[in-house]
Amino acid sequence: MSRKFLKLGLTVSLSVAVGIGAGMLLSSDKTSRIINERKAEALGTLASKAIASKVAPADPNAKVKTVSTLHHIPMEVKTYKENIYLATGVGNTYLVETSEGNILFDTGLPLQGASHKRMLQEKVKGDIKYIVLSHSHQDHTGGAQFWQAEFPDAKVITHSRFEPAEQYLKDLEPYFWDRNRMLYTFMPEQPPAEDSLFGFKRHAADITVQDGTEYRFELGGQEFVIIPTPGAEGDDNLVMWMPEKKALFTGDVFGPLFPMVPNLFTLRGERFRDPMDYIKSLDTMIALKPDMILPSHFEPVVGEEQIDNDLKRMREGTRYIHDETIAGMNAGKTLWELMQEIQLPEELGLSQGHGKVSWNVRSIWEFYSTWFRFESTTELYPVPVNTLYSEIADLAGGPEILIGKAKEKLAENHPVQALHYVEMALSKSPDDQMAYQTKLEALQQLLREAYNNGSNFSETMWLKNRIAATEEILTKS
Repeated sequence: MSRKFLKLGLTVSLSVAVGIGAGMLLSSDKTSRIINERKAEALGTLASKAIASKVAPADPNAKVKTVSTLHHIPMEVKTYKENIYLATGVGNTYLVETSEGNILFDTGLPLQGASHKRMLQEKVKGDIKYIVLSHSHQDHTGGAQFWQAEFPDAKVITHSRFEPAEQYLKDLEPYFWDRNRMLYTFMPEQPPAEDSLFGFKRHAADITVQDGTEYRFELGGQEFVIIPTPGAEGDDNLVMWMPEKKALFTGDVFGPLFPMVPNLFTLRGERFRDPMDYIKSLDTMIALKPDMILPSHFEPVVGEEQIDNDLKRMREGTRYIHDETIAGMNAGKTLWELMQEIQLPEELGLSQGHGKVSWNVRSIWEFYSTWFRFESTTELYPVPVNTLYSEIADLAGGPEILIGKAKEKLAENHPVQALHYVEMALSKSPDDQMAYQTKLEALQQLLREAYNNGSNFSETMWLKNRIAATEEILTKS
């Protein structure tokens, strides 16, 4: 694919350069910027199509909406409340038009940012005065570079914790990249270089807003309020409120779905999210009484009553998970007991397509009490139990005995216990085909259960990845 990208990039660059050079109408800086944007758009479109071809339009087994459909959302511009323009894609870019200049809220993926810019500027004229970045994830900040190249004086507004959040994500980029590839199999083996078109760019803020404060400004006779709302995608989230329009731009404060169980933990890895901060943020947004929520993934949500009900259900659902976890900890229950026991009551039912109740229980437990559970002295030392698996296999009578036990557990619908036995067997006999076949059946059983219990995207993608890896081993042997 890289050769195709290079060939297309050179072709686009050359054709644009020749066309512009012949006209001699543009300054060299403007020429360079436009060439860069068109090259980014061509390469980004090609990459987006390649990614979409590897991702099913919708998981036919999922019982709820998940983020699996994001890569199939066409890029187009839609208009809301007369002067709010939305460029759709994996991540949304919003442009608010005023008589004195325009405001951006989030800027989409790096791959789609240049396309968003062109499409929005075909609809709306005028300078960009402010760029509001809801948080530090690249599917929200990736297109900022293209806008800033044309509008270097635009003021960038972020949460006060945006810069350190972006910094740690950059510092751990190789580590997180490899973990993400386990879930998003279309990703290339290596992240793009920082100075490349689609590399991880860091963003300097002109205005930062701290928790407990807000930043208000007027532009073109319209009022805008920037409100910090640490939430389900990190502690550097903020939202933008337009009081006259009753429109709330939310970024990812809820996560990518609305409404949903919060994503206090991410399988790909990141810092835990504070559940009480999220509850406070939901209180803040409920008090605004919006009649339109404009998220940075998927379509806007309309209707004050429904929005109010959903916001309150998310607040009370999060509070329930939090309070039940705290009560269980104080009652002396184990983490594992609470992960199994705590479920949302029917009246607080929320999608687990992205966040998951049991994972949130563990996140809350470890957020408050860290990783030492007081269950075993061995927790304190770098000697995990799997270092003994080979010896345990010998004591059990060999891998065959363990595989037999794994099969018994599968027959009893205990696939996780089956995997424990399989891992012990493979530690002694790493090429055992029967062990891999049993592992495959356990993973497939877990996948079926995952679809029947919320269709969580991260869980199902992880299991699919492990199933494919196991099938590959079986095919090669």
